[in-house]
Amino acid sequence: MALSDATTTGAPPPALEGTAHRVVFDLPADGQAVGEARHLALAHLRSWGIGSDGCDTAVLVVSELFTNAVIHTSSKTVTCSLGATSDQLLIQVLDDGSGHSAPNFQKAGLRDEGGRGLMLVKSMTERWGVGRVVWATLPMAEGQE
Repeated sequence: MALSDATTTGAPPPALEGTAHRVVFDLPADGQAVGEARHLALAHLRSWGIGSDGCDTAVLVVSELFTNAVIHTSSKTVTCSLGATSDQLLIQVLDDGSGHSAPNFQKAGLRDEGGRGLMLVKSMTERWGVGRVVWATLPMAEGQE
């Protein structure tokens, strides 16, 4: 699964050579848009033939990154980009840059409802990074695409 040192903070997202599928969508930076981001991501991933395990993981990552952009920035819109090749899925979330938005790890207590998003992203992805864009990569399972 994920590597413990997979974070590449400040690094740009990797280039996807020969991207077979790509979609970009912009949504308002509000709580209701998080559900819409999950719905749109799932619909596109399924249409690309990605299996349910891959979809579930990717949608969780989209949800966490999109939620962070909504909660921790003063953005008006959030852009989500998905790209898939035969061996990799790249998820990118970009806020509109209207405020300080560098993500950082939070320490969540047992009863806290938030503060675990980036830890989830780190544990579920091959690599991820932050900068102007927060991004994560997932491996494509054999037989999927």
